[in-house]
Amino acid sequence: MKTNDIKTYLIAGLVNGLLCAPLASAGESNMTSPDRISLFKVSLQRPAAPWIGCGSASKPILLDLERQPGVLEAWLNRAGTRIAVVWKPDSDGEGRRKIAAELKEDHAVEIEGKSRDEDTKDFLSGKGWYRGADVNRLSEEEAAIIAARLVHWVQAKTPLAKEKVDGLQRAVTDTLRKDLTGESAAKNEKPPRIEDVARKYLDQEQIKILKDAIKNEVAIENGERPAPNEE
Repeated sequence: MKTNDIKTYLIAGLVNGLLCAPLASAGESNMTSPDRISLFKVSLQRPAAPWIGCGSASKPILLDLERQPGVLEAWLNRAGTRIAVVWKPDSDGEGRRKIAAELKEDHAVEIEGKSRDEDTKDFLSGKGWYRGADVNRLSEEEAAIIAARLVHWVQAKTPLAKEKVDGLQRAVTDTLRKDLTGESAAKNEKPPRIEDVARKYLDQEQIKILKDAIKNEVAIENGERPAPNEE
């Protein structure tokens, strides 16, 4: 499972001087027979916001699944712990087993028995599941969480007027959003460094504080520090 890792983005910034509501509803599939649904246990969260699924990690997996013969839809639950695969009516057992085996290679475990029944019921409820590119919504939420944490760090160490706090958070959120959703890459653009977008709102001493905040965020992403419980 390939991840568009914010850690890489932030570390690159350090080297250069600065160093994820669904659009579609699973309820649309609630007329699907349960035997056309397979559930897999996954770990698609990231340390920066471990209580929600990671959009940048899960999107390529979901989109790739939907390109496979026999797959009608692929969904991720909000927590990033389950993938639901809805099979086409004409899918066969061999094709299903092949895809399940490929997911297993990526550390996904097919869910069976009572747990499968419970997860299928949850999926068919249509609440809290994201299909394909809709996981960008999770990336947008993750960007806002990280931006808020960075701004809070700066605000705790230096006085900032409310308009600067609001402007800084919007700017940092937008920068991270473009990177995490792949918007910048799709446009062949390099996302600006957080430092650069922050200069409009912070003086040089405050930029140094922001650098410390970003170092702390890298430590969270590396698993060296726990993320604050902001759920």
